[in-house]
Amino acid sequence: MSDKSQTTKQHYVPVCYLANFGTDGNKGRESTVYYLNIVNNKRGISGVESFPKEKGFYDIDALGEYKDAFEKMYTDLEGELSKLLKRLIELVVFDISKRTNETVMLSNIEKSALSAQLSMQFTRTRAFRDWMKGNYNRMKEGFAQFNPPEGTIPEYDDDDFRRLHMSYLMRFDVLHLFANVFESRNWCFLVNHTNTPFFTSDNPVVMKDNEPDSKTPKGVADPHITYYFPVTPRIAILIVHKDILRKDMRYIDIGAEKIIMSYNYRMYTNCTRFLFSNVDFNTIHGFVGEKNEQIG
Repeated sequence: MSDKSQTTKQHYVPVCYLANFGTDGNKGRESTVYYLNIVNNKRGISGVESFPKEKGFYDIDALGEYKDAFEKMYTDLEGELSKLLKRLIELVVFDISKRTNETVMLSNIEKSALSAQLSMQFTRTRAFRDWMKGNYNRMKEGFAQFNPPEGTIPEYDDDDFRRLHMSYLMRFDVLHLFANVFESRNWCFLVNHTNTPFFTSDNPVVMKDNEPDSKTPKGVADPHITYYFPVTPRIAILIVHKDILRKDMRYIDIGAEKIIMSYNYRMYTNCTRFLFSNVDFNTIHGFVGEKNEQIG
């Protein structure tokens, strides 16, 4: 197998997901989205296959000609993700149109499968790799206070963190941890009735601490941690601990743009570079969107 046959630029957010935020609805790989680069404030419109992706993001050099095996595995799994998202959207839209306010009925198998997909999406991103890098550097700084011998704690470069990231994913323990957290919790659907759409980003599954002023460190399964995932500009999933939300799969109708912008701000603060929307960012009232500035 030659290098040309390998996937060089690899997506870490699936095209089938971004297409749900298409400017003219979901047209698959032909969909276009508005984007905002929060680092340089560049805005525009482009095809969903244009980003977010990086050259050799998942490559495992030790596998030689098969070094892009992880990228190909994700590509295969994205076909299942596309089916799950389509099923979910159809159920929610049907119930909204009927105005029954009844529970959306995903089967246990479908919820389990979607939990696994969300776990993969949560851990496969540049944001997750940067989180690992931040943890490592904080550990290194902590050890430095005890004056260890020079060279005890190595300096890692980007390739080192790529290998570390891939080793985590290959063991699947981190994936299982998040999948189990998602599946064991109750889900509710946020239904957007405003003129402002839900945004998404290059890190679409985000976690939020509902006790930000607490000085107690929280693990990923802490009851005060919630997870948020926008599915379309009008539908999002909120994954909540059962001690807080006691009923699975209920709706929360949102008619206040301020609330939608608060969720969009959560997406903004957790993304690495790109926000995506089905409408031009320049037309959204109250949106600033430059790095380190407030939204809404």
